[in-house]
Parts: sequence; C-alpha cells; structure tokens
Amino acid sequence: MKAADLLKSRYFFETIHIPLWLIKDICWLLEYRTTGVIIAIPTVLVAIQVAWITRKEQDHFLPNLSIALWIMANANWMVAEFYDLPYKPYSIYPFLLGVLVFVIFLFIKLIDNRKLR
Repeated sequence: MKAADLLKSRYFFETIHIPLWLIKDICWLLEYRTTGVIIAIPTVLVAIQVAWITRKEQDHFLPNLSIALWIMANANWMVAEFYDLPYKPYSIYPFLLGVLVFVIFLFIKLIDNRKLR
C-alpha cells in the first residue's frame, strides 16, 4: 500500500468512526438492541483500525488507542445492559486502561515539552 493511500484510509477511518459511534450510542439510548449490537461491531473494528494505522505516530497512536479502548468498554457495557448479562462490571478495565494510556500520552508530551526548553 502506498503512503498516500495509507493517509487517505487513515482520514477515512478517522472520519467514519465518529458517526458509527454516534449511531451506536443512539441505538443504545433508544434501546434498538439488534441495530445497536450490529453497529457496535464496525464501530469497534474501525477504532482499532485507526489505532493500528497510527501505530508509528507517537502523537496519534496513544490517543487513538485510548479511544479504541473506550469504545470497546462502551460497547461491552451496552451489550451487557441490553441483554442483562453479568459482565457489565468488566467494562471498567478497558475504560481504566484507556485513561491510563491517555495519561501516559500526556506524561510523554510533558517530558517532550520540558526537553524543548
């Protein structure tokens, strides 16, 4: 895959994941179980794809990984709530991991800024 094509797909995936996430959350709000679960699958996959595409870019990878973890936790919570499944509490782990990844990102940026001074 050419570098130009990779950038196009990155921006495509970054753009498409927002409406997917919104549609998933609207389905959750309106309790459209089947549609919510169906749309959750590409929502999670696209978030993972965005993180994967940016894996070599420090300024983008960690925030995108944090978002992917957040969406995974969010989708898990939604499915568990829809079908009264006992694994809703496990959503805390990807949520916390996503927060940790983002804190690491902020720490790295803080260190980088201090090095520039």
